[in-house]
Order: sequence, then structure tokens, then C-alpha cells
Amino acid sequence: MVHSSNGVVGSQDETGDFINIWLLLRRNLKAIAILVVVTVALTAIYMSSIPDRYQTKAQMVLAVSETRFSEATGRMETFEFGRASVETELAKLRSRDFAEQVAEQLSLFDNSSFVNNISKSTGLPIPKEIHREAVIDKVLSSYSVSRAGESHAVTVEGRSTDPVLAASLANTVISVYIENELSGRVARLEKFISDLKRRVGLLGEELTQAEAELAEFIRNDSLDDDQVMVRLRSNVEREKAILSAGIEQGISVEEEQILRARVAEAEEKLQVRTRSELSLLRKEREIELLRSRFQTAIDNLNLLETRIGQVEEGTVQVSVARVPISPYAPNRVLASLLAGMMSIILGFIVALVREGLDRTIRNEQQILKATGLRNLGYFTKQISSDANSEHVIEDLLNNPRSPLAEAARGVLTNCIKFQDAKIILITSGLPNEGKSLVSSVLAASAAADGMDTLLIDLDTHRRGSTKLLFSNPDDVQRSDIYGDNLIVQPVPIAAQAAGTLDLITVESPTRELTDAADNKLRKLRDALTARYDLIVIDTPPALILDEVYRNDALVDAVLLVARWGKTRQDAFGTVARRLSLAGFNVLGTILNDVDPKKFRWIGYDGYYGSYDDY
Repeated sequence: MVHSSNGVVGSQDETGDFINIWLLLRRNLKAIAILVVVTVALTAIYMSSIPDRYQTKAQMVLAVSETRFSEATGRMETFEFGRASVETELAKLRSRDFAEQVAEQLSLFDNSSFVNNISKSTGLPIPKEIHREAVIDKVLSSYSVSRAGESHAVTVEGRSTDPVLAASLANTVISVYIENELSGRVARLEKFISDLKRRVGLLGEELTQAEAELAEFIRNDSLDDDQVMVRLRSNVEREKAILSAGIEQGISVEEEQILRARVAEAEEKLQVRTRSELSLLRKEREIELLRSRFQTAIDNLNLLETRIGQVEEGTVQVSVARVPISPYAPNRVLASLLAGMMSIILGFIVALVREGLDRTIRNEQQILKATGLRNLGYFTKQISSDANSEHVIEDLLNNPRSPLAEAARGVLTNCIKFQDAKIILITSGLPNEGKSLVSSVLAASAAADGMDTLLIDLDTHRRGSTKLLFSNPDDVQRSDIYGDNLIVQPVPIAAQAAGTLDLITVESPTRELTDAADNKLRKLRDALTARYDLIVIDTPPALILDEVYRNDALVDAVLLVARWGKTRQDAFGTVARRLSLAGFNVLGTILNDVDPKKFRWIGYDGYYGSYDDY
């Protein structure tokens, strides 16, 4: 792990979860905004294709009780409707058979605008049974029934894209139910009347037969003569008196037995007559009971027949569904708002996933974790049209209080005053990190502060520093760093600076790896440090070319450059470890190309140059 020396850090550390969340949103604000706009637009387009739906309500109150004929008692009785009865009625209202009646009443089976009977895929008529089932399904989904608590008041809600049909559905459901209930009561009365008529006929036949049997019984046993019992009793008394008189007169035993036999015969006749009269009484009571039952049945029949035209009032409609004026759905504004909210949440989740998968350098914590180095400063993002021209340096020299100038000044203060480094090598791990811009800015800033500064462009492949400082880089003369005559050229755009700014453009890469080459570099270093206050060296990427390692004898310290949001953490950590193992004094890092709009909260753009003049 590479350790950096203590010094001034030109930025603020991120603190707090809220700040991290805020920065995450700032970094992904454009993507989230695009997602929200696209989602809301697509939702609005989709919702505009959905037709308006209307709803209206009607209400009815179910019958609390019903008077019915009880077959058990043979009388009219009142039956109360409880919770189970009400739930049963609601189930009837939700049944397919009932929905079919509603559809028949509204002629929906013949209404092609309600359910089209032509198949969209084949263009052929849909089979009748399938079409009927489709109509019933849609009718069931077009109305609903409900009640509040234990109330007998039932609310019917009709829904349709046609406001007139919505009202018709609610009212028709109630009217069909009331009609069914009334016809059901009449049908039950008619059934009871039919049963009673049959029962009256049976009771009449039974009564007639019983009366005929009674008449025959009376006739056969002469039970219609009331004097028979008197005569039989008198005969018994007379025979007993004769027997007593004979015994007193001392009649013979044979005569006494004859008299006693006559008494027994008279008593037997009396008993037979008595049993016949008792049977007559029983038969008369049976006939009387039959007559009573027959009369009761006739009375009930008369009562039911009178109730046919006077059926008691049952379920009543208490409110009629009106044709709705405004639709209840779809709520396009609410749908768009919900879509916007959901897209914001989705965007935040995507941003979290994106940030979690993002392994590029974006803040000091990532730099410290990857390299163990402190970040010495932040260079803000430059205008793309000027990023590869001398205008960046001109703006820095003309505006010494700009954020870029303040950032460079902070880095130079750390390197020169606190680290005593006069020859600073600027490198990066990979190409396109902005090290040439950083090198040129540091050199120009030092010249603006009155220092005699030299910039050595060792990047023989791209010559980025030369292109930034000269409008015609091909006209710049090049030098052999190991030669005796180095061509030092003053930078024209720094002519008005308080100090001087010179440039050495190296002609070809370093080829020598001998001790003699290192001695030449040390002599060159001594000569240059005697002449210049600061020397900045721009090199190729340290992970691509070895120019950094071949010229180690020339430098005091190294600054690593990372491009914000582009440099990968693993590559940055690798180059830091390699430089440390090679023996370089790595002072720290510079985070380049930072977008101040996304990081202004934590001071990435908070240099003095961003403040207004007082």
C-alpha cells in the first residue's frame, strides 16, 4: 500500500448518508429525469387510448319478512329474513343466471357494441353460445352489489363506457330482482292453492265415505231407535224380578237355571247395544274431526285465493340510478402522477444499482481505498471545445481567481511548500486521464505566481502538453533528453505572466537503461533546478509505457491523475502500487474533469474563484 505525506488537501470529505444520497441523485439526475419523462409520456399515451368509464348507483331495500303457508301447521305464518337469507339474495344477484336475465332485459345479446360477435382474429362470427357467455361475463363485471353491515339496504353500482347503459344496468338489476321476487311469491301462492285444492278434495272424499259408513252402521244396528235401550233395560229388570220371585217361591233348580239363563241373555243384549252406541259416538266424533279439517282447508283455500291479487309488498327500490355526467375512470392525472412517482423510485433503484456496479473513481474515499493516497486537488470539467487548445491556459493566466487556477495553486502549495518537491512528474495509469492538461495547468499557474517554470513533454506519442501550449505544435523544435544541447522554448501565451514558462519537447522515447544514462539525468536535474523554481514533467501512462520508470532519476515526486467517472479503481490502485514499488515518492492524486454541477454540495467547485467579488 502506498502512503502519502501529510499536506493541504484541496477538498472536503463526503460526510453523512444524506449527502451521499444527494450526490447519487445529482450524478444520475439526467437519467432519472429522462426515465420520468418517458414513463409519464407513455402512461399519458396509454391512458388516452382507454375510453372513459362511467358509474352510477341505485339502491333497494330487501323485504324484512314474508308471509307463507306452512304445510306443517296448515296455516299462514310470517318468516323473518336473517343474515343468511340476505347473503343468499346477494348471491342470487351475483349469479350468472341472474346476469343472463339482465342481459335479456337490456337486449345486450343483440348489441354488437357491447360485445362484438365477430372474431378479431378470423373475422368470422363467434359461436352463439360462446358469445352469450362473453356477454354474461361482461354484464357480471359491469355491476356490483353491496350492503353496509347488517343493513337490508343493497346498493347496486353500474359501470360502463356508455353513461346511459351504466344507469340502465343499475336500474335493471333492481327491477329484474323485484320482478323475480314478485313472480316467486305468486308462484308459491299458486302452488299452495293447488296443494290445498287437492287436499280439500281428498278431505271431502274421506268425509263423504265416513258419513256413508256411519249411515250404514246406524241402519244395520238400528241405532236410530232411541227406545231400544229403554226396552232392553226394562227386559233385564223384569227377568231379574222373575228370577227373584221364583227363588222366593222355592222353584226347582232346573227352573232357576232357566230363569238365570234368561237374565244373562237379556244383559248380553243390553251390552251389545251399549257397545254399538259407543261405536256410534266414536264414529260421529271422527266425522266431526274430518268435517272440521275439511272446513279449515276450505277457509285456508279461500284466504290464499284472495291473496293472489293482494301480494304483500316485498323489496322496494328507494333510489334510482341517474345518468352520470362525468367519468369516474380512468383518472389520467392520478395515473400520470403515480407513473411519475414509480419511475422516480425505479430511477433511484437503477441509480443505486448503477452506482454499486460503477468501479470508477468519483471521490476521495474511493481514491484512499484504492491507493492509500490523499487527493490533493480537483480540476473541474473544461468546455469540450477548448479542452485541447491553448485557450484553457490563456483563461487561467487571464483569470488567476478561476476555480481551475485556485485548484492548481492548492496543489502547488502542497507540493512545493510542504513537500519540498521542485521536479514533479505527472502521470496516470491509462490514456485519456487528462495528465497533459494537469501538467500544463500546474506549470502555467506557477508562472502566473511569479515562478520560473519548465514543462518537459516526455509523452512522445501524443505530445499533449505541446498541443495545449502552442497553436502549431508541429513547429515546435524537439530535443534529445540525453543530448548536450537541449532546446528550451518560451511559451508565447505566458509572456505576460509574472514568471516565465518554458517548454522542452522530447523527440523520442528513452532508450538507455545504463548507469551512465542515470548520471546524465542527474546532471540534467542539477542544471535545471539551478535555473528553474519548478519543473513539471508530462509522461505517458505508467501502465502502458515505461517512460516514467526510465526517468526516475530526474524527478523528486510523482502526482497521479485520475479522470472523474472514467478511471477504474483497480487500474488506479495498480499504478499506485507499481510506482511505490519502483521507489517513487508519490505525493498524492489529482482528480481531473470533475463535473461541478454534480458535486458542488461538497465543495468540488468551492475554490475562491467561484465566489463573487465583494
